[in-house]
Formats: sequence, C-alpha cells, structure tokens
Amino acid sequence: MKSHYIATTLALIAGLAGSARAAQEFASFGLAGASTAEGWYGLNNANYAGYGGYATATAAWPSAIASNFGSGDAGFDKIAGTSGYLASAATNGIYTPGAPLGGFTVSDATPLAGLETVVFQLDIEIASGVFTAPVLSYNGGSQNLAASFASTVFSEVKSGGMGASVRYVYAYQWDLSSAGVITDFSISWTVPAAHTITYGAQLQQSDTFAGSAIPEPSSFAALAGVCVLGLAAGRRRRA
Repeated sequence: MKSHYIATTLALIAGLAGSARAAQEFASFGLAGASTAEGWYGLNNANYAGYGGYATATAAWPSAIASNFGSGDAGFDKIAGTSGYLASAATNGIYTPGAPLGGFTVSDATPLAGLETVVFQLDIEIASGVFTAPVLSYNGGSQNLAASFASTVFSEVKSGGMGASVRYVYAYQWDLSSAGVITDFSISWTVPAAHTITYGAQLQQSDTFAGSAIPEPSSFAALAGVCVLGLAAGRRRRA
C-alpha cells in the first residue's frame, strides 16, 4: 500500500515543480478490499453551462455535478444561498467572490455495498483564512463526523492579481466500520474566505477499513524534499 502512494506522490510532486498543476492530479491511496474511485475536475463554465456568474453567485445550481473521472455516481453540489460559481476555463474552478461563503457537498445516494471507509481529497486555493475540515453524515442524518485521519497532500504558494494565496490538496479519511449498513452519505464543507477557488475533488470508497491509508504529513514533506533535491541536482548537471 505504501509503495503505491509513495510512487504516486513522487510522480505528482515531480510534475508540479515549476509549473501549475492540473486539478485532477490527486494522490492515489491504496485501499484494502473492494473499492471505487471517482472525481471532479474541469469545473468551469465552458464545460458546465448555467452554474452561476459573478452577479448570480448565490443562486442555486441547476443540479449536482456528476463525477467526470473514475467510476461512481456521487454528485458535487453547492448549498443554495451560498456564494460560488463555475468560472472561466482560464480559472478552471469554482470561484467564491464573497459572503455568504460557499458551502459545498459531495453526496452518494448509492454507496459501495458494505461501506467501511471513505477517503476524500479536495483541491482548493485559499487567499486568506483557515480552512475548516469537511464533515460526513450518513443515512439521512446530521452526524457531522470529523475525519478519522487527515493530511495535507500538497501545497503551493501562488501570487496574482488578488495577491498571495496558497493552493492545497487536503486528504481526509473516515473510519465507518462501526456505523452499520450505510445507505447514503454526504461530505460537506464551507470555504474560509472570499476569492477562494475550488479546483476539484476525489472520492474513494472501500468495503474494508484496514487502518489509515493516508500517510502522515511528514511523509509528504520528506518526499517533496527528495524531489526538490533531485530536480536541483538535475538542473546543475544541465547548467
């Protein structure tokens, strides 16, 4: 399992060095048992018409956005009355211009049979504030469960017209092995500030919980350091 996500993470970090990253480049965590994976990227108004604009940022979306890679039938939606719209292809994400800050959900009404664990990754750029981790509820309830495990997979300081910001990929895992039969679930979160851009998300499900599939944050930091050193050495050789 570890070799799988380490190889994936090394490839991810190497691909990111010195360039903007694609929204769909999430870490791939190996889960025990039967599992599914799906996700959302390319969240822009060229791909999805009718999902608001600057003047209508708080309007309800016409429907949840179905996953567009992997296998699954979960939906990505905005909570009505909160701020967020699908921006241009140049931005390639969901832009929150201001208050009331965007609230979002990823929901699955037909989860994997025997579901015991869920891993969720979120690709988000934050101009200010502190991101509050998403919570999970199931079977139509409002349990609002905090993740059992969490880590920052990736971070990158950026600068632009709005000033400095940081782009993150956050990963969260829930241990649902004692929850009984799960017939539906929903993951929800709210962005921390105006000018936040949500680039994409990935959802994995498994019928077997075998402990944390998410490495400690220090593991990613160490991998990033190895890649940076390798890239620097390569540049010196080419100089």
